[in-house]
Amino acid sequence: MLRLTHAVLVSTTAILISVSAGAADLPARVQPAAPAAYAPSFSWTGFYVGGELGWIRTDPDYTTGAVLLGTPFLVSATTGKDGLSYGILAGYNYQAGNVVLGVEGDFEGWTVGKIRYTSITGDFLTAHSKWGGSVRGRLGFAADRALFYVAGGAAFVSSKTSIPTTGISVGGDDTRVGWTVGAGIDYAFTNNWFTGVEYRYSQFESKSLVYPIPVLNLGTIGLKQDLSNNQVTARIGYKF
Repeated sequence: MLRLTHAVLVSTTAILISVSAGAADLPARVQPAAPAAYAPSFSWTGFYVGGELGWIRTDPDYTTGAVLLGTPFLVSATTGKDGLSYGILAGYNYQAGNVVLGVEGDFEGWTVGKIRYTSITGDFLTAHSKWGGSVRGRLGFAADRALFYVAGGAAFVSSKTSIPTTGISVGGDDTRVGWTVGAGIDYAFTNNWFTGVEYRYSQFESKSLVYPIPVLNLGTIGLKQDLSNNQVTARIGYKF
């Protein structure tokens, strides 16, 4: 009986030693890797500056009222001229979720040149706008790095109108105000640089002018000018 008990103890000890040895040979437990830090999506919040280049069409509409030898008459003239627009822009965006609110201002030069209204005696009337700009609020929807937006606000424009046959010129320092609306899309191709395209329509205040006709005191010429612009611009900017 004593021998049997001793044999059982020896066998149990051997088994425990074998199990321990086998466990020691097992590879160490690998701790699961910590999850990678979540990379936040792109944000449009911040100040930015940039430049713009595009196409513009200026459309001055004139209503001409004249009194010649005591007889009034009225003539309407509408025409337009295409040109190049180029300028600078600056603004600020604030993003909350997918909604982006912002404000932007720009100043542009235009290469439209003179718009001429002719008669049998030559140029009856010339109009010229060389520069303009705007300050606009913006409301947008951000789809990560793409920003779709609408914009609207105040606009201003230079205007020079003259009647060559009289030598009378008005508007060398004439600046008119008005309103502008538009829409566009910006895309950020890095965390700081973005590009985009925008369409804008602008309408400016009307102006009425009266010119005497300095030939035998024939009478006066009255003009009412309505001025509007359509333009499409490409944009590039840097966001701080």
